[in-house]
Amino acid sequence: MVSFDLTGKTAIVTGGSRGLGVELSTTLAEYGANVAVMATNMERLETAAKELEGKTGRKVLPVQVRVEDEQSVRAAVDKVMREFGKIDILVNNAGVIRYGEIDQISLEDWNAVMNIDLTGTFLMSKAVANAYMKEHGGRIVNISSVNGKRAMGKAGVYNVAKAAVIALTEFCACNWAPYGIYVNSVAPGYMLNGEMASGVSEESQERLKRVIPQNRCGQYGDLSGAVLYLASDACSYTQGVTIVCDGGMIVKGY
Repeated sequence: MVSFDLTGKTAIVTGGSRGLGVELSTTLAEYGANVAVMATNMERLETAAKELEGKTGRKVLPVQVRVEDEQSVRAAVDKVMREFGKIDILVNNAGVIRYGEIDQISLEDWNAVMNIDLTGTFLMSKAVANAYMKEHGGRIVNISSVNGKRAMGKAGVYNVAKAAVIALTEFCACNWAPYGIYVNSVAPGYMLNGEMASGVSEESQERLKRVIPQNRCGQYGDLSGAVLYLASDACSYTQGVTIVCDGGMIVKGY
């Protein structure tokens, strides 16, 4: 019998203090998981954790981390293991975006995006696999982007980083399948509660809507079903795939 029940499971969500991270943390908690929310801003994390506990009744642990720093990642994962004794689910959601043509973007911006979006996903996945999942199995869900499938001209380094996240997903899936670790990714389109929203004008949003077959941008909850499936026992034979959640944008082209 297919089950999406996460009762008794422990999940980590990086970038968990705002935006998509709040949505995904809430979904996992609503389906029964205790959640460690991770980000760099501890004040915002504690606020998000308190609100999530009050809303769902689940145990929520705020954990400060810099996902691009290996020592910080190890310390954060160790804290979760001490608190919960297990890590069943990892959602690699932490990410940043920098706009600019590829020949204009600075090395500083290039490194910032690559370090957080790609290296952070690698370091978190490696730490969680070594700390728990290689012995007990688990689910890793990487948040990529439709831009990892089809590049958008004004976000060159973001395109490259998210394409690399998809490749990393496939690499980890092949390596860790024998350990019972399911590694997949979700590629959101233009989400109103996502990282891209703050950098796009209302005029550009209206233009985007016209090229999305559903004629709307992504809203709160539009990623939850895909992530819940990949994080749950319902995902039993899906390995190394990327589920695109974009309202049909990539099909129509943009």
